[in-house]
Amino acid sequence: MTLLRSLFKDSAIYGGVDFLLKLVAFFTFPLLAAALSTSGYGVLELAMTVVMLGGIVVRFGLNNAVQRFYWDETVSSSERPLLVSTGFFITFILGAFFGLIAYLTIPYVVPLISSDLVKLSAVGALAVALLLPLTQWAQFLQDVLRLHFSPWRFLGFSFTSRALGALLSVVAVLHWGAGVEGVLLSQALILFLAIPLGLWLVRKDLILKFDYVWSRRLLAYGSPFIFTELAYWLFASIDRWMLASMSGVDDVGLYSVAFRFSTLAIFVATAFGMAWSPYAVKLRSDYPTKYRQLYFEVLLILLVVMLSIAGFIALFSGEILRVFLTEEYFSASVPLSILCFTAVLQASQQVTAIGISLANRTKVFAYLVWAAAMINVVLNWLLIPKFGVSGAAWATVAAYIFLSSGFLFFTQRYYPLPICWRRLLWICLLGTIVLVFSVFFQQYEMNIVIMLMKLGVAMCCLALAMPALNLKVFRELQATQVVIRK
Repeated sequence: MTLLRSLFKDSAIYGGVDFLLKLVAFFTFPLLAAALSTSGYGVLELAMTVVMLGGIVVRFGLNNAVQRFYWDETVSSSERPLLVSTGFFITFILGAFFGLIAYLTIPYVVPLISSDLVKLSAVGALAVALLLPLTQWAQFLQDVLRLHFSPWRFLGFSFTSRALGALLSVVAVLHWGAGVEGVLLSQALILFLAIPLGLWLVRKDLILKFDYVWSRRLLAYGSPFIFTELAYWLFASIDRWMLASMSGVDDVGLYSVAFRFSTLAIFVATAFGMAWSPYAVKLRSDYPTKYRQLYFEVLLILLVVMLSIAGFIALFSGEILRVFLTEEYFSASVPLSILCFTAVLQASQQVTAIGISLANRTKVFAYLVWAAAMINVVLNWLLIPKFGVSGAAWATVAAYIFLSSGFLFFTQRYYPLPICWRRLLWICLLGTIVLVFSVFFQQYEMNIVIMLMKLGVAMCCLALAMPALNLKVFRELQATQVVIRK
Protein backbone atom coordinates (compact mmCIF):
# COMPACT_ATOMS: atom_id res chain seq x y z
CA MET A 1 0.00 0.00 0.00
CA THR A 2 2.91 2.35 0.69
CA LEU A 3 4.15 1.84 -2.88
CA LEU A 4 0.69 2.54 -4.28
CA ARG A 5 0.34 5.71 -2.22
CA SER A 6 3.75 6.91 -3.40
CA LEU A 7 2.87 6.10 -7.00
CA PHE A 8 -0.43 7.98 -6.71
CA LYS A 9 1.24 10.99 -5.12
CA ASP A 10 3.95 11.18 -7.76
CA SER A 11 1.46 10.72 -10.59
CA ALA A 12 -0.74 13.48 -9.17
CA ILE A 13 2.23 15.84 -8.93
CA TYR A 14 3.47 15.10 -12.46
CA GLY A 15 -0.05 15.49 -13.80
CA GLY A 16 -0.54 18.67 -11.82
CA VAL A 17 2.74 20.09 -13.11
CA ASP A 18 1.70 19.45 -16.72
CA PHE A 19 -1.71 21.01 -16.12
CA LEU A 20 -0.24 24.05 -14.33
CA LEU A 21 2.27 24.72 -17.11
CA LYS A 22 -0.37 24.38 -19.82
CA LEU A 23 -2.68 26.64 -17.85
CA VAL A 24 0.00 29.33 -17.66
CA ALA A 25 0.66 28.97 -21.38
CA PHE A 26 -3.05 29.13 -22.18
CA PHE A 27 -3.74 32.31 -20.22
CA THR A 28 -0.63 34.10 -21.52
CA PHE A 29 -1.11 33.36 -25.22
CA PRO A 30 -4.21 35.60 -25.72
CA LEU A 31 -2.18 38.53 -24.36
CA LEU A 32 0.67 37.76 -26.76
CA ALA A 33 -1.69 37.20 -29.68
CA ALA A 34 -3.46 40.52 -29.13
CA ALA A 35 -0.18 42.43 -28.77
CA LEU A 36 1.62 40.80 -31.71
CA SER A 37 -1.25 40.81 -34.28
CA THR A 38 -2.04 37.86 -36.51
CA SER A 39 1.14 38.33 -38.55
CA GLY A 40 3.46 38.56 -35.55
CA TYR A 41 1.83 35.64 -33.78
CA GLY A 42 2.10 33.57 -36.96
CA VAL A 43 5.84 34.28 -37.16
CA LEU A 44 6.20 33.25 -33.50
CA GLU A 45 4.40 29.95 -34.08
CA LEU A 46 6.54 29.14 -37.12
CA ALA A 47 9.70 29.93 -35.16
CA MET A 48 8.63 27.48 -32.45
CA THR A 49 8.04 24.75 -35.05
CA VAL A 50 11.68 25.21 -36.11
CA VAL A 51 12.71 24.72 -32.47
CA MET A 52 10.58 21.56 -32.33
CA LEU A 53 12.12 20.17 -35.52
CA GLY A 54 15.67 20.88 -34.40
CA GLY A 55 14.87 19.36 -31.04
CA ILE A 56 14.23 15.98 -32.66
CA VAL A 57 17.78 15.68 -33.99
CA VAL A 58 19.31 17.16 -30.84
CA ARG A 59 17.34 14.73 -28.68
CA PHE A 60 18.26 11.81 -30.97
CA GLY A 61 16.16 9.51 -28.80
CA LEU A 62 18.76 9.81 -26.02
CA ASN A 63 16.12 10.67 -23.41
CA ASN A 64 14.33 7.41 -24.22
CA ALA A 65 17.61 5.50 -24.17
CA VAL A 66 18.68 6.81 -20.76
CA GLN A 67 15.26 6.00 -19.31
CA ARG A 68 15.45 2.52 -20.83
CA PHE A 69 18.79 1.61 -19.24
CA TYR A 70 18.87 3.67 -16.03
CA TRP A 71 16.92 1.18 -13.89
CA ASP A 72 17.87 -1.90 -15.90
CA GLU A 73 18.91 -4.77 -13.66
CA THR A 74 22.20 -5.13 -15.57
CA VAL A 75 23.21 -1.54 -14.77
CA SER A 76 24.73 -1.01 -11.35
CA SER A 77 24.17 2.10 -9.26
CA SER A 78 27.82 3.09 -9.72
CA GLU A 79 27.39 2.90 -13.53
CA ARG A 80 24.36 5.19 -13.73
CA PRO A 81 26.33 8.46 -13.47
CA LEU A 82 28.43 7.32 -16.43
CA LEU A 83 25.27 6.51 -18.38
CA VAL A 84 23.61 9.88 -17.66
CA SER A 85 26.79 11.90 -18.19
CA THR A 86 27.49 10.26 -21.52
CA GLY A 87 23.94 10.89 -22.68
CA PHE A 88 24.03 14.54 -21.58
CA PHE A 89 27.44 15.08 -23.21
CA ILE A 90 26.14 13.83 -26.57
CA THR A 91 22.99 15.97 -26.21
CA PHE A 92 25.14 18.99 -25.37
CA ILE A 93 27.38 18.54 -28.45
CA LEU A 94 24.42 17.93 -30.77
CA GLY A 95 22.61 20.98 -29.35
CA ALA A 96 25.60 23.27 -29.83
CA PHE A 97 26.17 22.00 -33.38
CA PHE A 98 22.57 22.26 -34.60
CA GLY A 99 22.08 25.55 -32.78
CA LEU A 100 24.96 26.99 -34.80
CA ILE A 101 23.54 25.52 -38.01
CA ALA A 102 20.15 27.07 -37.22
CA TYR A 103 21.69 30.50 -36.62
CA LEU A 104 23.55 30.40 -39.94
CA THR A 105 20.65 29.10 -42.06
CA ILE A 106 17.40 30.54 -40.62
CA PRO A 107 17.84 34.07 -42.08
CA TYR A 108 18.14 32.56 -45.57
CA VAL A 109 15.87 29.49 -45.47
CA VAL A 110 12.81 30.80 -43.62
CA PRO A 111 11.97 33.65 -46.06
CA LEU A 112 11.80 31.09 -48.87
CA ILE A 113 8.63 29.70 -47.27
CA SER A 114 6.83 33.03 -47.28
CA SER A 115 7.97 36.59 -47.95
CA ASP A 116 6.11 37.69 -44.80
CA LEU A 117 8.64 35.87 -42.64
CA VAL A 118 11.46 38.30 -43.29
CA LYS A 119 10.09 40.03 -40.17
CA LEU A 120 12.08 37.49 -38.12
CA SER A 121 15.28 39.52 -37.76
CA ALA A 122 18.83 38.39 -37.07
CA VAL A 123 18.09 38.82 -33.36
CA GLY A 124 15.08 36.55 -33.74
CA ALA A 125 17.20 33.99 -35.59
CA LEU A 126 19.73 34.10 -32.73
CA ALA A 127 16.94 33.56 -30.20
CA VAL A 128 15.65 30.53 -32.15
CA ALA A 129 19.20 29.17 -32.38
CA LEU A 130 19.57 29.50 -28.60
CA LEU A 131 16.16 28.03 -27.83
CA LEU A 132 16.84 24.94 -29.93
CA PRO A 133 19.60 23.44 -27.70
CA LEU A 134 18.49 25.02 -24.42
CA THR A 135 15.03 23.47 -24.68
CA GLN A 136 16.47 19.99 -25.19
CA TRP A 137 19.11 20.30 -22.47
CA ALA A 138 16.38 21.31 -20.04
CA GLN A 139 14.18 18.43 -21.21
CA PHE A 140 17.01 15.95 -20.68
CA LEU A 141 17.48 17.16 -17.09
CA GLN A 142 13.72 16.97 -16.46
CA ASP A 143 13.66 13.36 -17.63
CA VAL A 144 16.55 12.48 -15.31
CA LEU A 145 14.64 14.02 -12.42
CA ARG A 146 11.76 11.66 -13.25
CA LEU A 147 14.19 8.75 -12.91
CA HIS A 148 15.12 10.01 -9.45
CA PHE A 149 11.46 9.85 -8.36
CA SER A 150 11.79 13.45 -7.19
CA PRO A 151 8.44 15.00 -8.09
CA TRP A 152 8.88 18.17 -6.05
CA ARG A 153 12.27 18.87 -7.61
CA PHE A 154 10.69 18.16 -10.96
CA LEU A 155 7.95 20.67 -10.17
CA GLY A 156 10.44 23.37 -9.18
CA PHE A 157 12.64 22.92 -12.23
CA SER A 158 9.72 22.65 -14.65
CA PHE A 159 8.10 25.82 -13.33
CA THR A 160 11.40 27.68 -13.45
CA SER A 161 12.35 26.60 -16.97
CA ARG A 162 8.94 26.81 -18.65
CA ALA A 163 6.35 28.87 -16.79
CA LEU A 164 8.69 31.75 -15.95
CA GLY A 165 9.63 31.99 -19.62
CA ALA A 166 5.98 32.40 -20.61
CA LEU A 167 5.41 35.05 -17.94
CA LEU A 168 8.54 37.01 -18.85
CA SER A 169 7.47 36.91 -22.51
CA VAL A 170 4.25 38.70 -21.63
CA VAL A 171 6.15 41.38 -19.71
CA ALA A 172 8.61 41.82 -22.59
CA VAL A 173 5.82 42.31 -25.13
CA LEU A 174 3.30 44.33 -23.12
CA HIS A 175 5.66 46.46 -21.03
CA TRP A 176 8.73 46.82 -23.23
CA GLY A 177 7.09 46.36 -26.65
CA ALA A 178 9.76 43.82 -27.60
CA GLY A 179 7.72 41.99 -30.26
CA VAL A 180 8.38 38.46 -31.52
CA GLU A 181 12.09 38.70 -30.78
CA GLY A 182 11.29 39.66 -27.19
CA VAL A 183 9.17 36.52 -26.70
CA LEU A 184 11.89 34.26 -28.09
CA LEU A 185 14.73 35.94 -26.19
CA SER A 186 12.76 35.92 -22.92
CA GLN A 187 12.23 32.16 -23.13
CA ALA A 188 15.87 31.57 -24.09
CA LEU A 189 17.09 33.72 -21.17
CA ILE A 190 14.98 31.84 -18.61
CA LEU A 191 16.17 28.47 -19.94
CA PHE A 192 19.80 29.66 -19.85
CA LEU A 193 19.41 30.63 -16.19
CA ALA A 194 17.50 27.42 -15.34
CA ILE A 195 20.06 24.97 -16.78
CA PRO A 196 22.52 25.40 -13.86
CA LEU A 197 19.66 24.68 -11.44
CA GLY A 198 18.84 21.49 -13.33
CA LEU A 199 22.49 20.41 -13.34
CA TRP A 200 22.65 20.95 -9.58
CA LEU A 201 19.47 18.94 -8.98
CA VAL A 202 20.84 15.89 -10.88
CA ARG A 203 24.43 16.37 -9.68
CA LYS A 204 24.65 12.85 -8.23
CA ASP A 205 24.40 11.48 -11.77
CA LEU A 206 26.87 13.84 -13.43
CA ILE A 207 30.59 13.19 -13.69
CA LEU A 208 33.32 14.52 -15.99
CA LYS A 209 33.67 11.30 -17.93
CA PHE A 210 32.54 10.07 -21.34
CA ASP A 211 32.16 6.38 -22.19
CA TYR A 212 32.35 5.24 -25.85
CA VAL A 213 30.67 1.90 -25.16
CA TRP A 214 27.68 3.59 -23.56
CA SER A 215 27.56 6.19 -26.32
CA ARG A 216 27.19 3.47 -28.94
CA ARG A 217 24.48 1.72 -26.93
CA LEU A 218 22.55 4.93 -26.33
CA LEU A 219 22.75 6.06 -29.95
CA ALA A 220 21.80 2.60 -31.26
CA TYR A 221 18.73 2.48 -29.03
CA GLY A 222 17.68 6.11 -29.44
CA SER A 223 18.19 6.73 -33.16
CA PRO A 224 15.07 4.80 -34.35
CA PHE A 225 12.88 7.21 -32.35
CA ILE A 226 13.85 9.99 -34.77
CA PHE A 227 11.76 8.34 -37.48
CA THR A 228 8.57 8.38 -35.43
CA GLU A 229 9.20 11.82 -33.91
CA LEU A 230 9.76 13.34 -37.35
CA ALA A 231 6.40 11.96 -38.43
CA TYR A 232 4.72 13.52 -35.40
CA TRP A 233 6.46 16.85 -36.05
CA LEU A 234 5.35 16.81 -39.68
CA PHE A 235 1.84 15.86 -38.63
CA ALA A 236 1.66 18.64 -36.03
CA SER A 237 3.48 21.43 -37.92
CA ILE A 238 3.08 21.06 -41.67
CA ASP A 239 -0.29 22.81 -41.72
CA ARG A 240 1.30 26.03 -40.41
CA TRP A 241 4.13 25.96 -42.94
CA MET A 242 1.79 25.23 -45.82
CA LEU A 243 -0.51 28.04 -44.70
CA ALA A 244 2.47 30.41 -44.59
CA SER A 245 3.53 29.39 -48.09
CA MET A 246 0.10 29.19 -49.75
CA SER A 247 -2.04 31.68 -47.84
CA GLY A 248 0.17 34.01 -45.81
CA VAL A 249 1.53 34.39 -42.31
CA ASP A 250 -1.64 36.17 -41.09
CA ASP A 251 -3.57 32.94 -41.62
CA VAL A 252 -0.92 31.10 -39.61
CA GLY A 253 -1.72 33.43 -36.72
CA LEU A 254 -5.45 32.75 -37.03
CA TYR A 255 -4.90 29.00 -37.24
CA SER A 256 -2.54 29.01 -34.26
CA VAL A 257 -5.06 30.93 -32.14
CA ALA A 258 -7.77 28.43 -33.09
CA PHE A 259 -5.47 25.55 -32.18
CA ARG A 260 -4.53 27.11 -28.86
CA PHE A 261 -8.14 27.50 -27.77
CA SER A 262 -8.89 23.91 -28.83
CA THR A 263 -6.32 22.79 -26.26
CA LEU A 264 -8.92 23.50 -23.58
CA ALA A 265 -10.39 20.13 -24.55
CA ILE A 266 -6.94 18.58 -24.90
CA PHE A 267 -6.34 19.33 -21.19
CA VAL A 268 -8.97 16.71 -20.39
CA ALA A 269 -7.50 14.26 -22.91
CA THR A 270 -4.06 14.65 -21.34
CA ALA A 271 -5.39 14.13 -17.83
CA PHE A 272 -7.17 10.97 -18.95
CA GLY A 273 -4.04 9.69 -20.69
CA MET A 274 -1.97 10.08 -17.52
CA ALA A 275 -4.48 8.09 -15.50
CA TRP A 276 -5.46 5.51 -18.10
CA SER A 277 -2.17 3.71 -18.84
CA PRO A 278 -1.64 2.19 -15.38
CA TYR A 279 -5.38 1.68 -14.92
CA ALA A 280 -5.59 -0.28 -18.18
CA VAL A 281 -2.89 -2.65 -16.94
CA LYS A 282 -4.69 -3.06 -13.62
CA LEU A 283 -7.98 -3.90 -15.36
CA ARG A 284 -6.21 -6.55 -17.39
CA SER A 285 -4.78 -8.25 -14.31
CA ASP A 286 -7.84 -7.85 -12.07
CA TYR A 287 -10.49 -8.89 -14.63
CA PRO A 288 -8.83 -11.28 -17.11
CA THR A 289 -12.18 -12.35 -18.59
CA LYS A 290 -13.84 -8.95 -18.84
CA TYR A 291 -11.12 -6.37 -19.32
CA ARG A 292 -11.57 -6.19 -23.10
CA GLN A 293 -15.23 -5.35 -22.69
CA LEU A 294 -14.29 -2.77 -20.07
CA TYR A 295 -11.87 -1.18 -22.53
CA PHE A 296 -14.68 -0.73 -25.05
CA GLU A 297 -17.09 0.66 -22.45
CA VAL A 298 -14.42 3.11 -21.30
CA LEU A 299 -13.97 4.19 -24.93
CA LEU A 300 -17.67 5.04 -25.23
CA ILE A 301 -17.71 6.96 -21.94
CA LEU A 302 -14.57 8.83 -23.00
CA LEU A 303 -16.11 9.77 -26.35
CA VAL A 304 -19.26 11.14 -24.70
CA VAL A 305 -17.27 13.17 -22.14
CA MET A 306 -14.87 14.55 -24.74
CA LEU A 307 -17.65 15.32 -27.22
CA SER A 308 -19.50 17.19 -24.48
CA ILE A 309 -16.48 19.37 -23.69
CA ALA A 310 -15.22 19.82 -27.26
CA GLY A 311 -18.77 20.31 -28.54
CA PHE A 312 -19.46 23.09 -26.04
CA ILE A 313 -16.26 24.94 -27.03
CA ALA A 314 -17.02 24.42 -30.73
CA LEU A 315 -20.62 25.64 -30.49
CA PHE A 316 -19.62 28.80 -28.64
CA SER A 317 -16.24 29.42 -30.29
CA GLY A 318 -17.33 32.79 -31.70
CA GLU A 319 -18.49 34.03 -28.32
CA ILE A 320 -15.31 32.74 -26.63
CA LEU A 321 -13.04 34.56 -29.10
CA ARG A 322 -15.03 37.76 -28.61
CA VAL A 323 -14.42 37.62 -24.85
CA PHE A 324 -10.67 36.97 -25.05
CA LEU A 325 -9.39 38.54 -28.29
CA THR A 326 -9.76 41.49 -30.61
CA GLU A 327 -11.89 41.57 -33.76
CA GLU A 328 -9.07 40.60 -36.13
CA TYR A 329 -9.12 37.09 -34.64
CA PHE A 330 -12.88 36.51 -34.92
CA SER A 331 -12.51 34.65 -38.23
CA ALA A 332 -10.68 31.90 -36.32
CA SER A 333 -13.99 30.73 -34.86
CA VAL A 334 -14.82 28.21 -37.60
CA PRO A 335 -11.32 26.62 -37.57
CA LEU A 336 -11.61 26.49 -33.77
CA SER A 337 -14.91 24.61 -34.02
CA ILE A 338 -13.32 22.10 -36.37
CA LEU A 339 -10.10 21.65 -34.41
CA CYS A 340 -11.96 21.00 -31.16
CA PHE A 341 -12.86 17.58 -32.50
CA THR A 342 -9.19 16.64 -32.96
CA ALA A 343 -9.08 16.59 -29.14
CA VAL A 344 -11.84 13.96 -29.15
CA LEU A 345 -9.96 11.81 -31.64
CA GLN A 346 -6.69 12.30 -29.79
CA ALA A 347 -8.25 11.17 -26.52
CA SER A 348 -9.85 8.13 -28.15
CA GLN A 349 -6.44 6.91 -29.27
CA GLN A 350 -5.63 6.07 -25.64
CA VAL A 351 -8.06 3.16 -26.06
CA THR A 352 -8.18 2.52 -29.81
CA ALA A 353 -4.41 1.96 -29.88
CA ILE A 354 -4.23 -0.22 -26.78
CA GLY A 355 -4.35 -3.52 -28.67
CA ILE A 356 -1.29 -2.55 -30.73
CA SER A 357 0.70 -1.96 -27.54
CA LEU A 358 -0.52 -5.14 -25.83
CA ALA A 359 0.38 -7.16 -28.92
CA ASN A 360 3.89 -5.57 -29.01
CA ARG A 361 3.39 -4.32 -32.59
CA THR A 362 4.70 -0.82 -31.87
CA LYS A 363 6.15 -0.40 -35.38
CA VAL A 364 2.56 0.01 -36.54
CA PHE A 365 2.46 3.37 -34.71
CA ALA A 366 5.26 4.77 -36.85
CA TYR A 367 3.70 3.52 -40.10
CA LEU A 368 0.29 4.97 -39.28
CA VAL A 369 1.65 8.33 -38.11
CA TRP A 370 3.69 8.72 -41.30
CA ALA A 371 0.65 7.80 -43.39
CA ALA A 372 -1.47 10.32 -41.48
CA ALA A 373 1.21 12.99 -42.00
CA MET A 374 1.21 12.35 -45.76
CA ILE A 375 -2.59 12.54 -45.85
CA ASN A 376 -2.40 15.82 -43.97
CA VAL A 377 0.07 17.23 -46.51
CA VAL A 378 -2.06 16.22 -49.50
CA LEU A 379 -5.29 17.54 -47.98
CA ASN A 380 -3.64 20.81 -46.98
CA TRP A 381 -2.39 21.22 -50.54
CA LEU A 382 -5.90 20.64 -51.88
CA LEU A 383 -7.95 22.54 -49.30
CA ILE A 384 -5.90 25.60 -48.29
CA PRO A 385 -6.19 27.36 -51.70
CA LYS A 386 -10.00 27.00 -51.56
CA PHE A 387 -10.82 27.36 -47.88
CA GLY A 388 -7.75 28.94 -46.25
CA VAL A 389 -7.50 28.41 -42.48
CA SER A 390 -10.65 26.28 -42.38
CA GLY A 391 -9.16 24.05 -45.09
CA ALA A 392 -6.09 23.41 -42.92
CA ALA A 393 -8.37 22.58 -39.97
CA TRP A 394 -10.42 20.12 -42.04
CA ALA A 395 -7.20 18.50 -43.26
CA THR A 396 -6.03 18.02 -39.67
CA VAL A 397 -9.34 16.48 -38.58
CA ALA A 398 -9.37 14.12 -41.57
CA ALA A 399 -5.83 12.98 -40.79
CA TYR A 400 -6.80 12.36 -37.16
CA ILE A 401 -9.84 10.37 -38.28
CA PHE A 402 -7.54 8.18 -40.39
CA LEU A 403 -5.09 7.77 -37.51
CA SER A 404 -7.72 6.84 -34.91
CA SER A 405 -9.48 4.49 -37.35
CA GLY A 406 -6.15 2.90 -38.23
CA PHE A 407 -5.34 2.33 -34.56
CA LEU A 408 -8.73 0.71 -34.02
CA PHE A 409 -8.37 -1.44 -37.16
CA PHE A 410 -5.02 -2.88 -36.06
CA THR A 411 -6.20 -3.27 -32.47
CA GLN A 412 -9.05 -5.41 -33.79
CA ARG A 413 -6.59 -7.33 -35.93
CA TYR A 414 -3.99 -8.08 -33.25
CA TYR A 415 -5.94 -7.81 -29.97
CA PRO A 416 -9.67 -7.58 -30.75
CA LEU A 417 -12.13 -5.88 -28.42
CA PRO A 418 -15.84 -6.86 -28.24
CA ILE A 419 -17.08 -3.75 -30.04
CA CYS A 420 -20.76 -3.01 -30.45
CA TRP A 421 -20.56 -1.07 -33.69
CA ARG A 422 -24.14 0.15 -33.44
CA ARG A 423 -23.47 2.01 -30.18
CA LEU A 424 -20.09 3.31 -31.33
CA LEU A 425 -21.38 4.65 -34.65
CA TRP A 426 -24.41 6.23 -32.93
CA ILE A 427 -22.16 8.30 -30.66
CA CYS A 428 -19.99 9.25 -33.65
CA LEU A 429 -23.09 10.36 -35.56
CA LEU A 430 -24.22 12.58 -32.69
CA GLY A 431 -20.74 14.08 -32.52
CA THR A 432 -20.88 14.80 -36.25
CA ILE A 433 -24.21 16.60 -35.80
CA VAL A 434 -22.68 18.85 -33.14
CA LEU A 435 -19.67 19.52 -35.39
CA VAL A 436 -21.83 20.50 -38.39
CA PHE A 437 -24.12 22.63 -36.24
CA SER A 438 -21.16 24.45 -34.66
CA VAL A 439 -19.65 25.26 -38.07
CA PHE A 440 -22.82 26.63 -39.64
CA PHE A 441 -24.17 28.56 -36.66
CA GLN A 442 -21.24 30.78 -35.71
CA GLN A 443 -21.81 34.22 -34.22
CA TYR A 444 -19.70 36.85 -32.47
CA GLU A 445 -22.47 38.81 -30.77
CA MET A 446 -23.97 37.64 -27.50
CA ASN A 447 -27.38 36.73 -28.95
CA ILE A 448 -29.22 34.93 -26.15
CA VAL A 449 -31.74 33.25 -28.48
CA ILE A 450 -29.08 31.68 -30.68
CA MET A 451 -26.96 30.73 -27.67
CA LEU A 452 -29.94 28.95 -26.07
CA MET A 453 -30.64 27.19 -29.35
CA LYS A 454 -27.07 25.90 -29.56
CA LEU A 455 -27.15 24.84 -25.92
CA GLY A 456 -30.41 22.97 -26.61
CA VAL A 457 -28.79 21.07 -29.49
CA ALA A 458 -25.89 20.09 -27.24
CA MET A 459 -28.17 18.89 -24.45
CA CYS A 460 -30.37 16.88 -26.85
CA CYS A 461 -27.35 15.12 -28.37
CA LEU A 462 -26.00 14.36 -24.91
CA ALA A 463 -29.36 12.92 -23.82
CA LEU A 464 -29.52 10.77 -26.95
CA ALA A 465 -25.98 9.51 -26.34
CA MET A 466 -26.53 8.36 -22.76
CA PRO A 467 -28.49 5.15 -23.62
CA ALA A 468 -25.47 3.98 -25.65
CA LEU A 469 -23.42 3.77 -22.45
CA ASN A 470 -23.41 0.55 -20.46
CA LEU A 471 -22.70 1.59 -16.89
CA LYS A 472 -24.29 -1.59 -15.60
CA VAL A 473 -21.13 -3.61 -16.22
CA PHE A 474 -19.16 -1.36 -13.84
CA ARG A 475 -21.83 -1.61 -11.12
CA GLU A 476 -21.78 -5.42 -11.45
CA LEU A 477 -18.02 -5.50 -11.01
CA GLN A 478 -18.26 -3.29 -7.93
CA ALA A 479 -20.94 -5.55 -6.45
CA THR A 480 -18.77 -8.60 -7.16
CA GLN A 481 -15.82 -7.01 -5.35
CA VAL A 482 -18.01 -6.30 -2.31
CA VAL A 483 -19.15 -9.93 -2.18
CA ILE A 484 -15.57 -11.21 -2.48
CA ARG A 485 -14.42 -8.97 0.39
CA LYS A 486 -17.21 -10.33 2.61
